[in-house]
Amino acid sequence: MMSTALGVAPDQSGQGCDALTHRRIIASQWANTGVITGLDVSGRQDLHYGVSTGAAVCSMGEADGMSIAYWDGAGSPCTENAVDAGDATYPRIDAVYIISHTGSPDNLVHVKVKQGTPSASPVAPQVEAGGLVLGLMRMPAGATSTAAAVSCGPTDYAIPVGASLGRLGYVQSLVSGPMDWSRGTDGSGLWQRQLSLTTSYLPTDRLADVVWTWRASTTAPGVGSYRCDLYVDDVRVSDGMDECAVFQPWSKQAVRWRIVLSGGKAHQVRIDAKPAIDRARWQWQGLRSLEVMDAGVAR
Repeated sequence: MMSTALGVAPDQSGQGCDALTHRRIIASQWANTGVITGLDVSGRQDLHYGVSTGAAVCSMGEADGMSIAYWDGAGSPCTENAVDAGDATYPRIDAVYIISHTGSPDNLVHVKVKQGTPSASPVAPQVEAGGLVLGLMRMPAGATSTAAAVSCGPTDYAIPVGASLGRLGYVQSLVSGPMDWSRGTDGSGLWQRQLSLTTSYLPTDRLADVVWTWRASTTAPGVGSYRCDLYVDDVRVSDGMDECAVFQPWSKQAVRWRIVLSGGKAHQVRIDAKPAIDRARWQWQGLRSLEVMDAGVAR
């Protein structure tokens, strides 16, 4: 099979960029499916959901690549199908979605709604394969139109390859208390695990900022301290010599590392701490957090 390129029209023998190749090229430019612009979901005075004009990156499956679907409402900016009025007793969650067919049953862009099941604790329904959810809408019991429904879920936006992926992971603890002040075999304090998280999936090698934030104060006169260490996938990536001073005021402080995380997987990130047991003793004061932020493609 011969390869071809975007912008090369098929010749008389059919050699050139076909639709599948085009979709695979599009897939190489986007890290995920999601909304590009518009496609805001709203209630109406009937049992359809309104969907504004916009565009989204869609896919019928990994092997099929991606398409960029444009929705103009076709003169009626709402879902093709309607839902039932609200249940007499329980609320439900409806999922409004867009799907861009690349063959069967047609070559059209559709905006539809999947009606959820009424429940005291409703959950979002699964949409058909290839569907990209634009919004989750909670329909209250007894509602006679979608105007009573309220948004109850985030929107997934498409991210171009190379753009920042934003927050890759976050975890916090609000527990106050002291460290373990035992001595190790070398006479110094013990390394103690603090917080750990698993990042989101990384499509490419990324620069990442890891930020360890804490609040602590001494419980005796003088200045206390501890050393902190950064681990990625159980491999130490810092030198363990970052010493953090602890004072009597409850001051919030932070340490930042910039590292490279390899693509094609998620990563486990953790912080260990080792108190300086010969300095003033101290304790955590209700805040520790670990955050990993994407800083772009690593070259």
